[in-house]
Amino acid sequence: MDPAIRRYEKNDGVAVLELSQKYTSWDSTPTEADIQGFYSSEPDFFLVAELNRRIVGFIFGRESKNVPDEVLRRWRSAKVGSVEILAVEERYRRRGIATLLLNRLFIGFRERRIDTVTLSVPADERGAKELYDKLGFETRGYFMKKRL
Repeated sequence: MDPAIRRYEKNDGVAVLELSQKYTSWDSTPTEADIQGFYSSEPDFFLVAELNRRIVGFIFGRESKNVPDEVLRRWRSAKVGSVEILAVEERYRRRGIATLLLNRLFIGFRERRIDTVTLSVPADERGAKELYDKLGFETRGYFMKKRL
């Protein structure tokens, strides 16, 4: 059974917050205020995957508003969007849910004439990197850190 992909609704907050606290692995975990901010800033780009009336994944993207003209020319782009956060419950991974969420987000981006998408992924998230590679993302650089 395929999950339903739909826009986030306010009553999805607890489930989305729990997924983000358990499965997001970047340097900070979204708070309840962050989740509310996602919804209020870009409701069209905040989506959930629902299976048997249960939220099993979500994605949030946004239009990147301050991309310099030089970058747009270099990328041959009119508008840029970004995938800010994507999470799928571990036991539902490798079933195409992340791909469904990303593809639905891309539809929303195209409707707003966004033609280039960026994202960041932690180096230790090999499965996520493989997914993004499969979907045609190209590695443009590396974000590195060193503790002193």
